[in-house]
Amino acid sequence: MDRRPRLVAVLDDTATGCHRAQLHNTTISWSVNGRFVRSFRMSETKPTIEHVLFARFATEPNVPVVSLCIFGIDTLNIYYYSGESFLVALPFAVARVCSLQQGLLVQRQATESLVFGSSLPSLFSLQSPRSEFTMLGLGHLPDMDRVTRNQHVMLSPTPSRATSGAIPVFNDPNIELLDTASSRSGGSAQYVLCWDSSARRHLVYQCIVIDQPADSADYTGDPDPSLSQFSGISQLSSASRPRMARQTSLSVQRRTSAAPPIGPLAAAASRRKSGFTSAVKNDRRSSIMFGRVSFNDSPAPSYAADIFYEQRQMRAQVVLQLCWTERRQRDEPCADARICVVQSVVGSNVLCLMAGGTVVTLDAAFEEIMRCPAASMAPVRATRPDMDDLLLVSSAGNLQLAPGGTIKPLPLQRNYPPNILRVVYTQSSKVALETSGHTAEVSVQVPILPLARSLVASLSFVLSQTAYPLLWRAAIALFMHCKAQDDQVGRLLSLLLHGSDKRVASAALPARVKAELRDRASAVLFAFRMVYEDTALQKSETFEHLSALGQFMLQFSLHTGQTRVHQALVRAGMVPAATVDAVGISVKTRQRSADSDAAVVPSLTKWALSAADSQMQSFPTLDHIGNLFGITDAEPAAGARDSTKLLNITSNMLYQLMIERDTALVLRQLANDKDPMRLICQLSTDMQWLVHSVIETMKLRCISSWPLSVLALIGRHDMIANTNENFDGNDLATSGQAYESALGGVSTSTEPKSITELCEQVLESSRTETETWEQSSKAQEFSTVAFSRDLRLEEVERLLNMRAPTFTAISLGESSDPDDPNGPRLQFLTHLAQRVLALPLSQALLRYSSQQLKPQSSLPIIYPKVAARFRGHKTDITWTPGEAEMNWPLFHSGVAAALSVERDQLCSVHSSWVLLNWPSEPDDSNDSTGSAAREFDAAMASHAGFLLGMGLLSVDKSESSEGSASKQDAGRGPLCNMPPWQAFKYLSKRHGLTSIALLLGCACAHRGTMNSSVSKILSLHIPNLLPPGSSELMLLSYGTQASALLGLGLLYMQSQNRRMVEVMLHELEITQGEARDSSNRLENSDPAESTAECYSLSAGFALGLVAIGCGQSTQSLADLKLLDALSALVSESYGTASISMRTRVSTNRDSSQQETVLNDFADMDISAEREMVSDLGPIAAIGLVFLGTNYNLAAQRLSLPRSIPHLRVLDPFVVMWKLLMQSLIMLEDIQPTLEWIESRIPAACTQDPAADNEELTSDLLRIRLHAVAAVCFAMALKYAGSENAAAHAAILHHFDALATVAAKPSLSYESSLTKAAAQSCLDIMCISASLVVAGSGDISTMKRLRSLHSATGSRLYGNHMASHMALGLLFIGGGAQFTISNSTASIALLTIAFFPRFPQHYTDNNEHLQAWRHLWALCVVPRCLVVRDVSTGKMCKDAVVVLGNKRAVSPLLFPLLEDTSAIQVDAPGYIPLKLDIATNSHARELLSRRRVLYLQPMQNAQDLADLSQYKEWLAATLHSVEQLIQTWHSADPARTISTIQSVQRLRIYVRVSRSSSLLPNAHDSSALALTNNGNWAESTFLTWLAVRKHVLGLGQLDQCRRLLTRYWTGSVSEADEPQSYTLIALLYATLDLPSPADAMAIAKQVPVAQLEIKTVKVFKEYFEPKLTVQHTKDEVLERLCHLTQTGSVSEYVIKEVHIAGKCEMDDDERCYSFIQGLQQEPREYVRKREANGFIDVAATALRYERLSDN
Repeated sequence: MDRRPRLVAVLDDTATGCHRAQLHNTTISWSVNGRFVRSFRMSETKPTIEHVLFARFATEPNVPVVSLCIFGIDTLNIYYYSGESFLVALPFAVARVCSLQQGLLVQRQATESLVFGSSLPSLFSLQSPRSEFTMLGLGHLPDMDRVTRNQHVMLSPTPSRATSGAIPVFNDPNIELLDTASSRSGGSAQYVLCWDSSARRHLVYQCIVIDQPADSADYTGDPDPSLSQFSGISQLSSASRPRMARQTSLSVQRRTSAAPPIGPLAAAASRRKSGFTSAVKNDRRSSIMFGRVSFNDSPAPSYAADIFYEQRQMRAQVVLQLCWTERRQRDEPCADARICVVQSVVGSNVLCLMAGGTVVTLDAAFEEIMRCPAASMAPVRATRPDMDDLLLVSSAGNLQLAPGGTIKPLPLQRNYPPNILRVVYTQSSKVALETSGHTAEVSVQVPILPLARSLVASLSFVLSQTAYPLLWRAAIALFMHCKAQDDQVGRLLSLLLHGSDKRVASAALPARVKAELRDRASAVLFAFRMVYEDTALQKSETFEHLSALGQFMLQFSLHTGQTRVHQALVRAGMVPAATVDAVGISVKTRQRSADSDAAVVPSLTKWALSAADSQMQSFPTLDHIGNLFGITDAEPAAGARDSTKLLNITSNMLYQLMIERDTALVLRQLANDKDPMRLICQLSTDMQWLVHSVIETMKLRCISSWPLSVLALIGRHDMIANTNENFDGNDLATSGQAYESALGGVSTSTEPKSITELCEQVLESSRTETETWEQSSKAQEFSTVAFSRDLRLEEVERLLNMRAPTFTAISLGESSDPDDPNGPRLQFLTHLAQRVLALPLSQALLRYSSQQLKPQSSLPIIYPKVAARFRGHKTDITWTPGEAEMNWPLFHSGVAAALSVERDQLCSVHSSWVLLNWPSEPDDSNDSTGSAAREFDAAMASHAGFLLGMGLLSVDKSESSEGSASKQDAGRGPLCNMPPWQAFKYLSKRHGLTSIALLLGCACAHRGTMNSSVSKILSLHIPNLLPPGSSELMLLSYGTQASALLGLGLLYMQSQNRRMVEVMLHELEITQGEARDSSNRLENSDPAESTAECYSLSAGFALGLVAIGCGQSTQSLADLKLLDALSALVSESYGTASISMRTRVSTNRDSSQQETVLNDFADMDISAEREMVSDLGPIAAIGLVFLGTNYNLAAQRLSLPRSIPHLRVLDPFVVMWKLLMQSLIMLEDIQPTLEWIESRIPAACTQDPAADNEELTSDLLRIRLHAVAAVCFAMALKYAGSENAAAHAAILHHFDALATVAAKPSLSYESSLTKAAAQSCLDIMCISASLVVAGSGDISTMKRLRSLHSATGSRLYGNHMASHMALGLLFIGGGAQFTISNSTASIALLTIAFFPRFPQHYTDNNEHLQAWRHLWALCVVPRCLVVRDVSTGKMCKDAVVVLGNKRAVSPLLFPLLEDTSAIQVDAPGYIPLKLDIATNSHARELLSRRRVLYLQPMQNAQDLADLSQYKEWLAATLHSVEQLIQTWHSADPARTISTIQSVQRLRIYVRVSRSSSLLPNAHDSSALALTNNGNWAESTFLTWLAVRKHVLGLGQLDQCRRLLTRYWTGSVSEADEPQSYTLIALLYATLDLPSPADAMAIAKQVPVAQLEIKTVKVFKEYFEPKLTVQHTKDEVLERLCHLTQTGSVSEYVIKEVHIAGKCEMDDDERCYSFIQGLQQEPREYVRKREANGFIDVAATALRYERLSDN
């Protein structure tokens, strides 16, 4: 028995590698590139493995994932390479399965008892594990046009039932699936090989997959209107059908017990005949499995018809079209039948079929190309890196290669195993071959030198489509026999020159190819010249290959009679071989043949030096060959254009630089490449420096409208970050930051700590106990920058510490009873608890979005601890509260913990992380004392707050992207995508706080989206929206109902939804007639219980949120007459009952009872005896609906009575509430002045309450206090976060006045009431003072709030809550980072969060739910405009931001962008940024949301040559010229070509360096600093002058002149020809010498016969003057380059004119040299003036000298 593993599946994936699956007994192992990935052990109890194969499924659009598919009898296991796994139920028995490019193609197994098999489909496709098995469509030519355009194509069960536009289902039972194939080189071509048992032929179908959404379960779009009357199976909701159990590596497999909906199937089953039920019961596969339709073979034809009838609305996903049929009939399908796709030499797909020992290849039109015998075949990448060739196994067991699959196979002559049976699999260029005894893996790759490949590929532009494949075959045969790659170029050129190779007989060129090479010789030389120029630009290519190519071009030009081309090639530096004329044809004979113009042979140097011509054309490419030479039958090979990619990019860059067009076009072609940096690194060192200079110059001149690819190439990632929506600032952390965060702040020092450090550490840990606050690096940056000079932040952290014990000077005697309620210990702890238990709300503000998230662990929640250390005691004494008293403080602690997580990090957390924080259930069996149950209740309360915090911290989609998303889309956060079963798990607990938190959290996470799922969940908790009979849900607490109602308002916020407005208005109307029920309506005590008053207020808030700020402008709500309807609910006599109640209280109390009276008033429920619910809700609705509209009529409806008697009977809080809503309606009239505040106070209460001579009665004084607090609160809401100094000063003025009143002793009952009222108003004044300067850490406000921190009996839970929240607002998020928004929506939410009546005790939710206090989190926005490093994300130090005429240092308060057109930022070490936000509205909107500007560090381009390397190249070029001049008699051809190429490129750089595109402008004068403080243009020019001087010295020699003259006359001797060509090439590369024809035209007065005798005389007479003039000009330029200003500007100008006047010079060159010689200050002055012409430049310099002297 063979125990070796058996290979069962192989997949060669270009992205991840070669995947292999091996089966060993019952274990399947998965490996990738030989590396083990995972294994799967199939136990004996599991079904038998039927099929194993690899497939690809798309998890994202166009992102396929490799998957291993294991088919059993009933199930399909799909394992993703990423780790996910799926279990899919099979609706039928699988006979055969094959993989497609995406998905699977499955054939249903037919049975012998097939009755109506012709009606059922036989082939199905599975596009995703989450989708259904869909039927295939059978397309025809008219239908395929719509299919290929991915239009909606509907499937019809039979052709007779086909409707308009529908195609029939592929349901031929005679078709048997054999194999599938697709191109591995991209493209959507897929083919299916089948066997037709009726026709007894092999068939090939083309498979077309219509684009579907990634991982989409079903098509949920609009169906065909003509089919809307049917309720098909495809209409079942994808969310309502649990299709399979899903497994992930992070969670345990979960299976849902909910049954799939069977409504549509029941309708079909009702029409079935009798007997079907028993058939289904006896079948081992149910007809409904995980929502899938079972297509089992059943003796019930009506059922199948019903199923098909209901499938009429199914959209086609995969369509097959018959494209090829076998010619001859066979008895049975061939065992070796298979199909594959390769690529021809031109890149088109070639379909290869094998059947019965014969291989047939088909072209795109399915016409036969080649037919040959073979035993096996496979695609392999042998000759081209990204394309497949056809590998064959001959009948004799030998390997053969058919390049492109279209030409005769070539035998592979390497040491391959003999007697090969078949090809098992292929992996890129490696193949596994099965022999008689074993399997061997060998490589069949043919190594080809890049230059040789480029030469052959360039000929595809020249030769015809029939001749080029023959040339390619001969070249491949030649390359296979080359032992060394360096021999390939020489032997290839020999093959092209002679037509055959002596060593390889199969490498002979056919006569047709040789004829075309001869007839198209000019085009051949053009193509090879382009390859020559491209190769010369490469860094890695050796000049020996260039020398061989040059010698071939010279010989080929002579053999084909191209004499002028031969001369041009010589002048370009090509040196012929020792034997020039190998054929023996005379030169004169060749010259008389057809000779083309030398101009058609491109020269990059000649083209670049002609750039002064305004009519300059772009440099030609290989694509121009057809037009230049009239070739129409050539087709470029695949990748042939890449043969000259470097040349094309370089010439395009030079072209754009020289014609000085749009600078963005200079690098656009290079930026469009897949890997531009790799391409640049292939260039030579000098060309790399040119690209480097262009990049560094473009960095300073780029604008945000340039393409992103260009901005990324030049390194302006700051431009991309400031204008790109998808830029994520969280990914900027460097590896060092990540390492520091991983350390968690622990010191990595290995030095031992001293005893002092250890003691300090112990004291610190005992002082703070378990409270830890690991601030994120971003929060630490802001706090360090803002508060590094003082300890205000540390003081606030100390004040708001929930765990630190309080040290008191109270001394406890030995006889003091700790349980005595009147004892000093318990009294102090009780007062202290009032303060400590209110701290979690302030902690939520202080730590907002300032802590790093650790998704692998649960979020720690810190509970408040009431502890004190009395004088004389060494231990802390704690206070043990009641269970009900701690519910809401623990809830607030959970909210604080959730809000402390960085919001950007939380957005990427999956909803399953919420379950990780679920408290563990207690073990009742071991909990005799009940402590575990109490701990679980405490954990549940804190977890409820955690849920609310998750919803509050979710980022709204409108804040993160443009409004392209649908209204139903949620934001980003754990609660945004919470599945329904998870929400049901929370709600089924019937835990009041959890229900409140989940409802509010989901509403906040989906605010403004009108999400239908969330709306249904919220509506279930509003009894009036439920149908009659829902008695169980009617027992919900008022708090839960109020939260659900407010959640609806948040969900439909600013939507003006009519239905919701009617619901809220109805709730207000019915609650106004209900009696207040302050008793608990539930059996058990529920901390979420509230009153009808709270429910009424929530209805008013919800109505205001839905129609916030719409006023009378909306048309959809006009007929509701909201103002009249709400005004009718506002009572004008409100407060009478409360006042009468107060008058019944006796005022005859002594002074010892005043403190008790004050506390009694604070604890007293003012509306306890009211018979009806108050009208606070309708007032809130009016104020929010007309918020900011300045609608006077609405404000008048809330006006106060003017007469004092009517004013006195009002409840002061109603006065406050009405004045607040009045002011919010008239929001635009609010002015930050004391006068405006006084104007809003009722006339009867206009006296100053802080005056010594009080004239106001106590009741009017209390009304004034509430009015002042209301008006100040309205002012704070308008100027929230703006840091308006006037508004802040006005609020602090009245803050001090109210504090004075609150601090006065209460000597009577009325004064006690006044003091309590002042204390209540002071609470909202604390919030108002902090709102205006939120996040700023204002020290004056902090001092006032710090004075209210004492734990005394006069300050209760609500008072501490207000002052602590104000202190947290002042330092929100740690300070300086965040602030509060003052938008219309934010004002409404802040009004709800800071409702002016704070709770009196821990469980007080009578009028306002404590959970609503955290809605401020929806209004938090970044406070400052921050400048950050785009590469690290850190703040840029000393960054100066220029906004118009204002200059400020970052971070600065965010400005108003409406008044700003452009923003400029300068920082040391960074590239200056200028962002135009006037024309770029997207950048403005993005900046207003991010409030961050990114800067790019000033660094050179990476991986490119620097200035030192470029200067080394210049020195090497000069040295090589000197060496060549000295040894030109015996120069090596390769060294000659290297020197000539360097000189030619040096001339190009001289020309390019004077282009204005590279010269620094006035605004970017720092461009020279970017090049390592060196002037590369000057170095280039001086090197060029030195090279020219050496060559001119050579040209003065008589021997050189005589040789040049002989070259012009064509009489160069063969003896000294190679050396003479070297000298001639050097002269032409350096000097502007005329061509031979032009030289003869100049010397035409001298007879040709005598020209050689008078060589020296003719040269001196006609050509030396030209050289002499140039020589004089060069000397002048050299002297000007060395001329610098050493004295005054006048002296410098005189020297320059004296030197430059000796010859005629170009004005631009003279200006450039003049400016470079000036000193730094006058040089900068001249550059900024942008003078034109030398006279203007000199005058500007002299003007600077006069200004300096004055």
